[in-house]
Amino acid sequence: MAIHIGCGSWADASYVGVLYPKKSPANQRLHLYSQWFDRIEFNASYHRTPSTRQMRDWAAETPPGFIFDFKLHQSFSQHPARAAASDEVQRLAAAVEPLIEDGKLGAFLLTLPPSFEPSSRSLHELDDLIKKLPSYPLAVELRHRGWVEGAALTTTLEYFRRNHLVWVAVDVPQLDSPSLLPAIDEVTNGKLAYLRLHGRNPNYLQGKTAAEKHHHEYTEGELEEIVGRIKQLAAKAADVHVSVNNHAKNFAPKAAITLRHLLGQPVKGVNLENQKTLFDE
Repeated sequence: MAIHIGCGSWADASYVGVLYPKKSPANQRLHLYSQWFDRIEFNASYHRTPSTRQMRDWAAETPPGFIFDFKLHQSFSQHPARAAASDEVQRLAAAVEPLIEDGKLGAFLLTLPPSFEPSSRSLHELDDLIKKLPSYPLAVELRHRGWVEGAALTTTLEYFRRNHLVWVAVDVPQLDSPSLLPAIDEVTNGKLAYLRLHGRNPNYLQGKTAAEKHHHEYTEGELEEIVGRIKQLAAKAADVHVSVNNHAKNFAPKAAITLRHLLGQPVKGVNLENQKTLFDE
């Protein structure tokens, strides 16, 4: 059993002073990030699938055993069946080939928008995509509560298990909105459990940008609660991937570092009593 903590980006300028020395070049950030964490959830690929050459360079900048979880392009999120029938799958396969060669591809991540709801859409829209993706775990995050309310939860989880999909558990504000799911910590593929932390901003629904929605700095007490969830998942899955995605200011790397500390994992150069890194001193 292994628990891999990571953020959804290494490039954020606000991480300077936390993960990176203040004068470090931007093109060294991935290498420096990999000295703190052994995993990244590569979210930028939602907007643009990187080239094979870019992925080869990034694979070379990280040490053996480093893991890239690869978020699928938004075309897959909006119309999974249509994307599966297009050349997007071939473009994706070419992009991740260097990661596969180096043993650094962890899983694919598919986030389905709130508009993907059971009244008008079907999970069977994923069938062709599941067949055509390279044979790595596919983690799916649902964002409409209708998939998990009442008897629908059993049907949804049965589909995930039958197709060996990885259920993505979330930590989000518990507000009255169909786009915010409750904490459902299920393991539908024994190889991998997946947890994404989006923050607990009580003003989430009023946020217009991702940074506004995720503007929440986890307290240590909240992270201790999350550690309990992680350990429960780890008791059922071979590996657990945890993505800290409260990407406002420098909240995400601070929370990720604290999670590693609370889990007893080695943490580079951090004075956790006052949340300073060596770069601050």
